[in-house]
Amino acid sequence: MPHPYLILDVFTDQAYSGNPLAVVLEADDLDEVAMQVIAAEFNLSETVFITEPKGQEADYGLRIFTPKTELPFAGHPTVGAAVALALQAGGEPGKRRRYVLEETVGDVTTDARYASPVQGSARFFAPKLPEYLGELPELEAIVEALGLKAGDYLQTPVQGGIWSAGVPYAIVPVRFAESMADIRLNTVSFDEAFGGGAEPVAAFVVAKASSTEHTTDWRARMFAPNLGLMEDPATGSAAAAFAGLIAEQGGLGDGDHSVSIYQGLEMGRPSHIRLLLRIESGKLTELMIGGEAVKVAEGTLL
Repeated sequence: MPHPYLILDVFTDQAYSGNPLAVVLEADDLDEVAMQVIAAEFNLSETVFITEPKGQEADYGLRIFTPKTELPFAGHPTVGAAVALALQAGGEPGKRRRYVLEETVGDVTTDARYASPVQGSARFFAPKLPEYLGELPELEAIVEALGLKAGDYLQTPVQGGIWSAGVPYAIVPVRFAESMADIRLNTVSFDEAFGGGAEPVAAFVVAKASSTEHTTDWRARMFAPNLGLMEDPATGSAAAAFAGLIAEQGGLGDGDHSVSIYQGLEMGRPSHIRLLLRIESGKLTELMIGGEAVKVAEGTLL
């Protein structure tokens, strides 16, 4: 049967920026094989499928696919799906709607705001707080994989590591934001550095947005050739994982802290991911992720 779909640019308020997402509606009759084929056809960072939920607590089911595999959780699909549902519902500008989305990682409560027929925003509490999984690969392997000089990784504001809030990422800090443009990916070396072990990891390269003043703004690039993504313009699940590292190493102290992550600049698709961290007794206790989204296309899968 035909399926309506929307395409939204997520983590941006400008069309043709941010991270594009296909949202396939009324997808209950599609099995995971069909979903994977459709995601490969769209060939975007992720494609999501809206279904009826299996549990009683959720409003909708949400399946998330890259061109190659299904993900248990991802930030830009969660924000985009919530905005898509709000746009379909319509209403007065500023109208807020609460949606509980049943993802593989668990139920995710979202708060979506309708701004216009083509624009909205959403935020959600991370369904799983980030956890530290292990150390980064050896420096020599990272240098070969990303094409930067060894000195670019020294004297950084935070130390790296592998963190996950549902999807694991190797968080690689570099010294200066200006170095981000110099990254030249070596896919063979990348696979050797980040493809070992039971589960390959993507690389989330981060740098303080300004090295001359105190700020909670960060620049980031995300590379995941092992997931079919050479580079991603905005990665909410990586930002969620990074929040664990910031909470532990960023010197924020107890209280609520707003953090902005700017990604996709080198791809010509600037994106802005907003984080809100709550730290109590030195521990991250709540994490909210949010951003805006713009509808750029709609149609029907035949």
